[in-house]
Amino acid sequence: MSRPNALLLALFVSLATPAFSADAARGTTDAPVAAAPDPRDDIDPATGLSRSTVVKPLSDVPAVRDAPRAPQAPRAHIALILPTASPALGRLADAVRLGFAAAAEAAGKEALPVIITAIDNETTALPGACAAAQAAGAAIVVAAITRDGASALAKSDCARRPVLALNDPQAAPPELPPNLYTVSLSLENEARQVALLATDNAGNSAVVIASGSPLSKRVQEAFEREWTRDAGQIAARIVFTGGADDAPLIRERLAGVRADLVFMALDQPEARLVRPYISGMLPLYATSMSVNPRAEAVVNVDLQGLRYVEMPWFVQPDHPAVMVYPQPRNMSVEEERLYAFGIDAFRIAVELTRPERHFPIDGVTGKLTLEGTHFNRALTASEVDGGRVIPLRAP
Repeated sequence: MSRPNALLLALFVSLATPAFSADAARGTTDAPVAAAPDPRDDIDPATGLSRSTVVKPLSDVPAVRDAPRAPQAPRAHIALILPTASPALGRLADAVRLGFAAAAEAAGKEALPVIITAIDNETTALPGACAAAQAAGAAIVVAAITRDGASALAKSDCARRPVLALNDPQAAPPELPPNLYTVSLSLENEARQVALLATDNAGNSAVVIASGSPLSKRVQEAFEREWTRDAGQIAARIVFTGGADDAPLIRERLAGVRADLVFMALDQPEARLVRPYISGMLPLYATSMSVNPRAEAVVNVDLQGLRYVEMPWFVQPDHPAVMVYPQPRNMSVEEERLYAFGIDAFRIAVELTRPERHFPIDGVTGKLTLEGTHFNRALTASEVDGGRVIPLRAP
C-alpha cells in the first residue's frame, strides 16, 4: 500500500472506533452507569401492591344502610291489658297480673304465650290498646277490671275476635257484641246466690240490714230481687249508720219483727259491730263483703254462725285446682281475691281459644259456667265457726 493511502486508513479507523466499541462511553466524571432495576423488586409481598402505589381514602360514597326488615307476621298470643300504670288501680291490677302469670306458668309451653300491656286509664286507653293487641295477632284479649272499662269495650268495635272482660258493663247495650265474654267478682251475684241458699235453708221472711253506701245498696237490692222472686217476703229494712252507739239499737229494731232470717249488706267492721246484737236463734246471712277469711279467729269470732258464699280458694285448700297454684305473699284479702281471679281468667281465656271448648271449669273462684256470653260463678256455701271460715255443713 502506498504511504498516502495508509495514512488515510489510519485516520478513518480512529474516528470510527467510539461508535463501534463494546466499552461504554465514559463521561467527564468517569462514574459508572447503574443497571436498570428489576420490576419484581418493587412489589410489597405483604400487600401485593407496588411500593410506589399511592392509596387514597375513598370519599363521596353514600353511607351503607341496613336493608329494610320485612314486617313480622302477627304471632298468636293471649293479650292481657291492665291498668297497672294507674295510681288508683295499679295495686289491684297487679294482683290480677300475678295470678294470671301464675296460671300461665303452671300451664307450661302448651298454652299460648301471654303479652301484657300496661295502661293508665281503662275508659280512654283500653279500646285502642285492645285494637292494637288484635292487630299484633292476639287470639283473645283479656281486660277491663272496672265496669267503666267493660262498658268501653262493649261500645267499641274491638270484639271482632274473642275478648274477655273482667267485669260487667255499667250500661250494657241491648245486645253485647257476640265475641265479648264477661266474668266478674260481682257482689250482686253473691247476694243472689245467698238468697237461694237462704230460701233452701231458712224460710221465707227476711230482715235486711244495710248501710247508706252505694255498694251496700246494690248488694241489698240484688238480694231482695232474688229473694222476692222466689216468693220470699221482706219483713223489715234496717239502716245501720255505722256508729258503735247505733249497734245496740239493732236489737230493739228486731224485737218486734217476726222473721225467719237476717241478711246483712254490711262491710267487715260494720258486720262485726252488728252481729252481737242479732239473736243467735235467727239464721244470719251475708256476702263476702262482710267477712275476711284470712283474719285471725279472734277477729271473726263475733261473726259466729254467719253464712255466706266464698271462693274455693279460701275455704277448700284441698280443692284440686287450688292445690296447683302458689299462695301469694304480703297481699291483703282484697288483693288475694283478685290474684285468684287472675288464675281463673287465664283458664277461661285458654279455653275460649280452643276449637272445642269445654265448660264448666272447676275454678279457684267458683264453678264457672258459660251462659250465653257471661260466665256465672257458683261459689261454695260457707259459714263462720269459732272464728274460722269453713264449708257449710249439711243440715
